[in-house]
Amino acid sequence: MKRLILALPLIAAACTVAPPPPPRIAAPKPVPVVVPPRPSAPVDWRDKPYTPGAWRYADRSAAYGQDGAPPLFVMQCDLSRRLVILSVAGAVPMLTIRTSYSERNWPAQVGANGRTQISFTANDPALDQIAFSRGRFSVAGPGLAEIDVPAWAEPSRVIEDCRS
Repeated sequence: MKRLILALPLIAAACTVAPPPPPRIAAPKPVPVVVPPRPSAPVDWRDKPYTPGAWRYADRSAAYGQDGAPPLFVMQCDLSRRLVILSVAGAVPMLTIRTSYSERNWPAQVGANGRTQISFTANDPALDQIAFSRGRFSVAGPGLAEIDVPAWAEPSRVIEDCRS
C-alpha cells in the first residue's frame, strides 16, 4: 500500500491534462488607405501635343490636317480683296485664336462651304502674331475641339502672298 501511496502523485500527474492553449485571435486586417487621385493641374496650351496632321501649301492657301481627310484648319489669301481668310470645319459663332502674344475672340461667319471663317486685312497685326508665335498657335470655338498647330512657314507664306 505504501507503494500505492507513493505512486498516487505520479498517477495523478499523468492523468492531468494541460488546458488547451487559448485560441489564436487573428490580427484585424488593415483597412486599405484610399489615396484620392491628385487633381491634375490644368495643362498649359503650350505644353499640349500638336493636333495630328501636317501643313500643305498650294496656290496661296495653307491647310492643316491629316492626309486623306478634310483639313481641320485653312488659311487662304483672297488676293483681289487683300484678305487672309481662316476657316475651320463646323459652324460656330466665334473663333478664339491663341498665340504666344495673346488670346483673342473673333466673331465668325459660316461660309457657303459650311466652314466657319474669319478674315483679316493683309496688314492686320494679328496675322503677325500667328506667323511669329513661338512654335505654335491654336484655334478653338464653342463646341469645337481645340486645334493646336505648329507655326511653320506655310501660314507665313499665305500672309506674305496677300501682302505682296
